[in-house]
Amino acid sequence: MTGTRTSRSGTAVAWVLYVLQVLGSALLALLAITSVFMTDSCGSVSAADEPAVCDTSYFGTVLFGYWIALAVLLVLVPIAIVRSSRRGQAAWVRALGGLVLAGALTVLFVVLMVR
Repeated sequence: MTGTRTSRSGTAVAWVLYVLQVLGSALLALLAITSVFMTDSCGSVSAADEPAVCDTSYFGTVLFGYWIALAVLLVLVPIAIVRSSRRGQAAWVRALGGLVLAGALTVLFVVLMVR
């Protein structure tokens, strides 16, 4: 009986972490729109000193790529949670992994935007 209770609480923790990921991803996706303000300096400096975001195709690719990557994570994490809970494995690890990957994607997004 204790094993079932532990398994259910681990799955509940996984779903709570997933809900946090959904809310965080929605907030990050909305905040990513403000990265358009990084293009304010475009045209005011020499072409050699302009940041990479001044290239509109680069800017669009990075922004939409970030949004797509967040959306893919939001699809894959619940699949991983269900599969691991059915196999009797710790589902919360997959949910925590989704949160960590979303954080890593955000860091990568910022790094690519400030190049």
